[in-house]
Amino acid sequence: MIGVLKLIKKMWVKFDGMDVECICDEHHRKCRDEGCKEYVVKFTEIERKLDGDLEELRGKIKGLSKEVRRTTSELKRSINKFKI
Repeated sequence: MIGVLKLIKKMWVKFDGMDVECICDEHHRKCRDEGCKEYVVKFTEIERKLDGDLEELRGKIKGLSKEVRRTTSELKRSINKFKI
């Protein structure tokens, strides 16, 4: 995505300390509580790039799997030598 989506909207919000208790749209208010106050809210989309991290993790997992198989094979050979 080239541009970042930014949306500014008028909302009615009721807070309980720092927690949000109720959020109502400007035209569709669920509650008519006096605790709800009018705010202007700016929504900004968060872009997360996990693809590169995911590929890096897959590579590390593949390498670790190979190492575990190699170590398991070495252990089996060592155990077989002691059995004879």
